[in-house]
Amino acid sequence: MPTGSVTLLEAAKYGDDMLKKGVVETIIQESPLLMRMPMITIQGNALKHQAEGTLPTPAFRQVNASYTRSWGSDEEHFWGTTILGGEVFVDNYLVRVRGNVQDVKARQYSKFSKAMAMVFDRNAVDGDGTSQSFKGFNTLIAEGFGTNFTNGLTNGGPLTLDGLDKCHDELRTGSADSILLSRTHRRKITKLGRDASTHPLIDIGSDRFGRQVTQWNGTPLDILGDDETGSALLGFDETLGSETAASSLYMIRYGEEENVTGLMGLGGHFEVKDFGETEAAPGHLGRVEVYPGIAIFDPYSIVRYSGITDA
Repeated sequence: MPTGSVTLLEAAKYGDDMLKKGVVETIIQESPLLMRMPMITIQGNALKHQAEGTLPTPAFRQVNASYTRSWGSDEEHFWGTTILGGEVFVDNYLVRVRGNVQDVKARQYSKFSKAMAMVFDRNAVDGDGTSQSFKGFNTLIAEGFGTNFTNGLTNGGPLTLDGLDKCHDELRTGSADSILLSRTHRRKITKLGRDASTHPLIDIGSDRFGRQVTQWNGTPLDILGDDETGSALLGFDETLGSETAASSLYMIRYGEEENVTGLMGLGGHFEVKDFGETEAAPGHLGRVEVYPGIAIFDPYSIVRYSGITDA
């Protein structure tokens, strides 16, 4: 059962562990998903969810006649978490050359936190539940936990404002809280807005760190950049029909226990430990570890706009 819900941004405000705060805040700044997505803390490593299956069948009846009995059904889904983390090691040589162990460690933890955010984002999009990863949006949507929208095209096509409107209509739980997209997608949307003869609902807002964010219809356009290897997370490397250079964007409505949410296993455990200088090796050792996952409680709370070409 879930034990509570909080965003990582809110969690970072509490506690007096400054190293942990720094790690969490860096991760959030690097990942628009983790900045906005609520995180349900669960005991153990999986959450069981009862989803609505079939509905009963009400009917009219004649006087003195009886009803035909019917009943609805529910479907059980299990949302799992996995283990994400690693060790941070700072060689004594760097400490002695730089002269400030705290600055050297802070830089390494910052770099590691940035990489963790990129790994999470990559799996949030493409994770398939194997090799110790959790299932991401593409896998879950293919399994029926979301909607795939192609704007009626068999072989892909350019992104259009009309397509964005139609895609948003597929999000039946309400307005999107975020549109995850690439920088190329954002440039295309702003260009379409400038070229439109009528007001296209393109404006500017800010995120929780005060950074400028382009908005469509009041919804922030959150950029997913590169993964930890430097490859574009939402590049033009997908296939739709005969088109082999397509890409996707995602409209998402977040919400704990009702829409799209993140999971943190073992009661929300987020470990950041600095063990100091080790005897086994000439350096300082630390460890960062968390147990993340993703759950989609309502299949109408996420829509993948796929088949977008770079035109």
